Amino acid sequence: MLSKPVSGINELLPRAIDGDKDAENEIFRILSVRFRLFARQKIGDREAADDIAQKACVICLEKYKNETFSVGFDAWAYGVLRMGLKSYFHGIVDERKKTADIYSGDAPSLPAPVDIDPSIESRLIECLEKIIPVNTRYARVINLVYQGYNADEICMKLGVSKNNYYVILNRARSLLWKCLEEGK
Repeated sequence: MLSKPVSGINELLPRAIDGDKDAENEIFRILSVRFRLFARQKIGDREAADDIAQKACVICLEKYKNETFSVGFDAWAYGVLRMGLKSYFHGIVDERKKTADIYSGDAPSLPAPVDIDPSIESRLIECLEKIIPVNTRYARVINLVYQGYNADEICMKLGVSKNNYYVILNRARSLLWKCLEEGK
């Protein structure tokens, strides 16, 4: 024998609007589960999907009592979620445009190739491979400096302050020089 199903959102909504906190909690528990599943199907990034779903639930919770629904509550709530997803995807498109602008010629050009002694080059690569396990930021900073990015651009890419950048750069260079000098 089947157990009695949990009340649907449409049955709980009038009680929640009248101030029944249990009904309100149940509505937003159901919405939270549905929204997370829906957002995760649309977005590959689980954390971003969960954030969007949570924000949509918060917006619905803040506005549902004062909203006049021209469509059902479910449809209105999913509209709120779709707006959050749309905003997320617009942000991605904007970020891609910025990235495209960087790679279309605004990015610093790579240094001109120089004839390097193959033995020094192989030692340099070995040393960089030793630095990466110590701290991947060290190798990344050295790489970005080599590519011609300035301190402000590197700080923005890594999300660090200028002082922190110079500390990382100094430590990375020290490790690199030590490795190159000692051959270890």
